[in-house]
Amino acid sequence: MPMRPVLRLAILSAYVILLLHSSALSAGYLMSASGPELSLSANPTAVVIKVGDTSTINLTVSSEAGSGLVCFSEQGFPSSGFVLTFLPQCATMQQRILTSRLMVEATPAAAPQNFTALILASLGNETASTPLTITVVPAIPAWIPWLGIVLFFLVIGAALFIKPRKSEKRKGKAKMDG
Repeated sequence: MPMRPVLRLAILSAYVILLLHSSALSAGYLMSASGPELSLSANPTAVVIKVGDTSTINLTVSSEAGSGLVCFSEQGFPSSGFVLTFLPQCATMQQRILTSRLMVEATPAAAPQNFTALILASLGNETASTPLTITVVPAIPAWIPWLGIVLFFLVIGAALFIKPRKSEKRKGKAKMDG
């Protein structure tokens, strides 16, 4: 006996609801299983850098565990166009809070772009991350190239549409010679 379309739709709906409900339960279970012992924050969380300039981001790591060697790294920066320097790259956390700085330089190879990367801090087998949004802008204002383009077309237009006048002296001189 063939199944009715309404019955098929009801069974499919029930299956989807059960699937979503079980996913939400497992995600909630995983999120509440244990609290984070290591956390990382960046100040500021978004920077605008001109090509050729450097920006400084302050990093703060806090840990309930206390001490150990904390090392910083990144994930998501383009492979070229940026020089990243962590000051320090690795440091021993002796209290529950450690501060560091990240220097981000946009080299001339960094085209204007906008992206979000992750800054990572590792302590033992734990890793914490924080997002950092980078916007790279050109070193010269955008109106300067446009001004050059407009001037180019004005000069070309003037050369095409404005005809030079012949001087009266030449006409008079030509009549006298003839």
